[in-house]
Amino acid sequence: MDALQTLLAIEDIRAVKARYCRCLDTKDWDGFARLFTDDAVMDVREDTGNPPISGIPAIIAQVRFAVDHAATSHQVHTPEIALDSPDTAHAVWAMQDRVVWQQGQSPVSGIASITGYGQYHESYRREGGVWKIAALRLSRFHVDMHPQPH
Repeated sequence: MDALQTLLAIEDIRAVKARYCRCLDTKDWDGFARLFTDDAVMDVREDTGNPPISGIPAIIAQVRFAVDHAATSHQVHTPEIALDSPDTAHAVWAMQDRVVWQQGQSPVSGIASITGYGQYHESYRREGGVWKIAALRLSRFHVDMHPQPH
């Protein structure tokens, strides 16, 4: 790939991650699903304690379980994106998220909301000219847990 093709691919990958945050926070589950390869793997074991999950239906179910009843704001910053081939890439994104659950909907007893800090470690694959997330692992450095008001 020449320099222009490389820059265009990196910009396309940035746009995928921007759509990831927007679709997640607006609960656009159809749009969110289109961001992943059919065989995508999501590893959020630091949050859930569960092993990585595979496939779009399982990924959507896991994410919806966590945030369907919450106002969320996901922000990603300072991407380190590297192309491994013309159709594969990997990236590390600094992230911060805020999740405020509706009363009684938190998956963590006594917790009303969280603010998390960490990184997304991701692999991407271009399929039919479209970049998609093939693997995602969320690592957290710190999570502020905000208790339910009394």
